[in-house]
Amino acid sequence: MTATNLLAEILTGCEPLTDTRIETLIRAIELDACRETLFALRDAVRVSRKATILLPQHRFEGLSRGRGWCRRIGSEPTEWGVRFGDQYRVETAGCWSVGATDGFSRKGAHEWTVAHLRCGEETWTIAS
Repeated sequence: MTATNLLAEILTGCEPLTDTRIETLIRAIELDACRETLFALRDAVRVSRKATILLPQHRFEGLSRGRGWCRRIGSEPTEWGVRFGDQYRVETAGCWSVGATDGFSRKGAHEWTVAHLRCGEETWTIAS
């Protein structure tokens, strides 16, 4: 199957993708990624062509008294994401909690599942 046919098959029946995501899929096809990897790249909320990925901060963190965190769930010892601007950089695959408090009574968190994928000799990272 040609690369064009494979890309058409991957894109069939999915929501419209951004140009950047389509470029990422084309690059993965060039690196002979398996179908499972291509579908995972297509369906992920966030994709990074590196061994790290940036997760967005929680909305409460941007408030005047807001405080936020990013930590890996179930890790011993506790593993924390590294602040990088208004995002958190994580390296380890697993379940991550990104949360915040508004400084008063509201508190919230989002969970992200981070996974590493092999594309040729490269390690890429996805988060959903």
